[in-house]
Amino acid sequence: MPAPVIVIADLIADLSMHIPAFPVQATDLQRVTYLQLGPGGSCNTAIMAARLGLNVMCLGELGYDAFGEAVLEGLQSEGIDCGHIVVSPAVRTPVAGVVVDSAGEPAYLGYQGELRVNALSESWRQEIRNACAIFADGWAETEGVIALVLEAFREAKAAGVPTFFDPGPGNPSLNNEWHKEMASLSHVVLANEKESMRLTGARDALSAGQALVAADTKLVVVKRDVAGCLLVTPDQFEIAPGYPVPVVDATGAGDSLAAGVVFGHLNGLPLPSLGVLANAIGAAKVQKRGTGLNVPTRSEVLAVLKRFGEDGSILEANEEVACSKPERSGLIIDASVDD
Repeated sequence: MPAPVIVIADLIADLSMHIPAFPVQATDLQRVTYLQLGPGGSCNTAIMAARLGLNVMCLGELGYDAFGEAVLEGLQSEGIDCGHIVVSPAVRTPVAGVVVDSAGEPAYLGYQGELRVNALSESWRQEIRNACAIFADGWAETEGVIALVLEAFREAKAAGVPTFFDPGPGNPSLNNEWHKEMASLSHVVLANEKESMRLTGARDALSAGQALVAADTKLVVVKRDVAGCLLVTPDQFEIAPGYPVPVVDATGAGDSLAAGVVFGHLNGLPLPSLGVLANAIGAAKVQKRGTGLNVPTRSEVLAVLKRFGEDGSILEANEEVACSKPERSGLIIDASVDD
């Protein structure tokens, strides 16, 4: 079996709700027009990557509770390797309440849960060393998660494993300076314009991208919402326009796009094609409600490509470099956090 793409940490449940409009005031009653419980956070990237045909493994921990069960069932239903996820009754699964209005814009309510793992086990280290890539986002519920993810990226970099990092806005209750070290350890950085400038102190997205690749980063993808994305390498940059589609729910669009960048980069797509694929995946996602199991399918991405006259062959994997989907595996269910 080909080496997996590892998605580490931020394994959370999303409770997604759609309402007619904000604000929602105390004592108000608004009818919820959509309700779903399932995987969220970095699970969105894992599921999208699996749907693109990559062999995906998740590393992290979940509570032995209803929310953790929903996450695991969702990941396993996509053929994602969950065999190294630690599931413990001593842990409570983090949950995001995602409330989306009729314009497709989300607001978030976060339940931190209780997590215990703050260092790599030897088996996790071995999996990282043998991976074909590792992805993490910049959300951390605790300082322990920060230490865990940084350690994973240091391990991957030492082993020559490509690293992909999407900082996102980060947890406002924690010091997000750790994002800068993560960027320095990353082969590919994905960030929106505001995040890229925060990482570098640059005054615009292009300068921020150039500052990041002036270090060890090989590719920066600056996400620009409906405008598409900007792709920067040490010797090239590409402006990839977005696709005008109706927005139903923007939640998870960046997570889904990140999976497309992982897939395209591992398959050696040239920069223009990589931008086309990333934007098509984002456009496919915003037309769908919810996250997790509602990220786009391959056929939905292909439909966007065809609609805008793009070459659908960019979805075909290069068998010499790409990973294929794994067989399903079991779980670690343990009362301890030791591997």
